[in-house]
Amino acid sequence: MDDSTAIKDNIPEPVCKMNKDCTKNRTDLYDVTFVVPLRIDSSERKDNIDALIRYIFNHFETNFIVLEADSGRKYYPEYNPAGFRYEFISDENEVFHRTKWINRLISMTTTLYVAVWDADAIASPGQILESVQKLRAEEAVMSLPYDGRFYSCDKVSCDLFKKYLDIQVLLKRIPVMRLMHGYHSVGGAYIVNRETYLKAGGENENFFGWGPEDTERIKRMEIMNLAIHYSPGVMFHLWHPIGKNSRFANAETERKNRIELLKTTGTFK
Repeated sequence: MDDSTAIKDNIPEPVCKMNKDCTKNRTDLYDVTFVVPLRIDSSERKDNIDALIRYIFNHFETNFIVLEADSGRKYYPEYNPAGFRYEFISDENEVFHRTKWINRLISMTTTLYVAVWDADAIASPGQILESVQKLRAEEAVMSLPYDGRFYSCDKVSCDLFKKYLDIQVLLKRIPVMRLMHGYHSVGGAYIVNRETYLKAGGENENFFGWGPEDTERIKRMEIMNLAIHYSPGVMFHLWHPIGKNSRFANAETERKNRIELLKTTGTFK
């Protein structure tokens, strides 16, 4: 008996299944645009972004932009609801310049708030809504939709989530998961006041490829005395094979990225 069989009796009835549209009781987040910079490096990554799009639109009336930057188009959205937009930009660079493409995405939005999301990150609808409410109340400029606990999902957990699109599936599976970076992760997703974040510099494009840009972003906001909020609760990272853009590209890029972080913190001259 595999894990999925063993726990199937504990899985709740799905709110929405992958082959059905769920439009009832969705929360109004029309003042938010979710943005995802994308490079498809595995079939799992494609499945993850498809699941994320459905999951977000199952719960919210909102806006969503996916920007794929690659040498050739690899992503063809299987779900195209009202409010969804897909863009492709030709990019011959083997290293995915994530910060550059996030800035491009933010420039494409017109809403008051922007939710910058990894293709593989899943947070509860309640936590997302709390983050937005804190921004609307002007109690924060940036909000992370979780409290620092970012769980790495095993393949069984991911497959179950993608079948049911119900976060309760993942919450029940926490005992078999590991924290990606201890109890104080700051990557995966964040929501910002668009105008204020751009005035604060937006994404630091001196970070090239995978690196400590998530930490630098938080440190920069703290140094500028811009309020950051963390929604109580966990976030999940859907499994995918580790490709070249999920680690430092090379030793020299790693060195430059780490120096850039030290520049922000004032510990490197």
